[in-house]
Amino acid sequence: MLMNGDADPLLVMSAASTSELQALTDALFKDLDTSHPVFGAQVWYDLALEELENRVNGASPQADGVTGADSVGEA
Repeated sequence: MLMNGDADPLLVMSAASTSELQALTDALFKDLDTSHPVFGAQVWYDLALEELENRVNGASPQADGVTGADSVGEA
């Protein structure tokens, strides 16, 4: 899993497309919903949610072109 490497979560989040972030957030949520989530999953999940929120609010360089359809919780 990505979290087991030396990847900087902030760099990964900022480089990911919005759809990639949504997929990552979904995967992290599913992992956190298990009895033994991967160590660090909560931090990555929180950072991914924050980046998605920043994009929706226009506070991220990746926010260009983000519409309501790209917001958290929408398919």
